[in-house]
Amino acid sequence: MLEILNYNSNSSIYGLYTKLLPHLKFTSDKNESQRESLFIKDICKRVQKSKTVLYILKNDEKIIGLISLSATSIQDQPSMQIDYIFVNENYRGMKLKVLDDLKPFKYLIELAISIAKKLKSEIGIRYIVLSLDNDKLKLKYQKVDFQSLNEDWMYLKI
Repeated sequence: MLEILNYNSNSSIYGLYTKLLPHLKFTSDKNESQRESLFIKDICKRVQKSKTVLYILKNDEKIIGLISLSATSIQDQPSMQIDYIFVNENYRGMKLKVLDDLKPFKYLIELAISIAKKLKSEIGIRYIVLSLDNDKLKLKYQKVDFQSLNEDWMYLKI
């Protein structure tokens, strides 16, 4: 059964990272795997200490992926920031029937858009933004309609 769990500073559990770690399959490249692990560890710390919300996508008790979101502003416009998206290596690039034949990355982006649209009507969010930490990701986000804001940031208008 498909579930979307969310954790924030009010509901997060102590040691969230150590509870997630056994259920995550990182890439086989050692350097990239270490990078993924550090990002997730940082996100879990932010969830406990700030307004970051972590959404975990699970099916039959297996984690498919996760996305962390936080509030920000771009040029004085209220925005939602995608802090990090992670898809378990077992599910990368696969269209899953349980996700209506979407790839997990696309499903997580659609989840972020859905949340942003709800927040738009409540508090006026105008954009979803993200900061790229490497050039390989730019094309991936362009494929899901993000546009370049500058050298480091991309956005999607809500």
